[in-house]
Amino acid sequence: MADKLFLELVSPEKLLVSSDVDNVFAAGLGGAFGLYPDHSPFCTELVPCVLTYAIGQETFKVIVSKGFLEVADNKVNVLAERAVNVKDIDAAKIKAEYEALSVELAGEIADEEIRREKETALKFCETALNI
Repeated sequence: MADKLFLELVSPEKLLVSSDVDNVFAAGLGGAFGLYPDHSPFCTELVPCVLTYAIGQETFKVIVSKGFLEVADNKVNVLAERAVNVKDIDAAKIKAEYEALSVELAGEIADEEIRREKETALKFCETALNI
């Protein structure tokens, strides 16, 4: 029985986490979930959420937008479209982005895919502002 998971979390900008961890918590299309060592293989699409992981007694938080998470053989791979460590959040910048997106979404957006992308970005901002 393994006592750790190996977590690798990447976004297009950078590698955010590459470490042995005790657990991982996030949210996918089916709801929130937790992962511990020896978890059965699992794959899900992520929704904007706070992904948390623990190393010993310390807990770390990362805001992620949509992406994918896969766990197998005690390795958790997270590919996030956008991810920011909570400690690195620039609240003023996120608030300005939230306000701009709110204005855009209040108007008419003909392309449904663009609307969904903006809604996901808005949810990311809401998550970051409510942490």
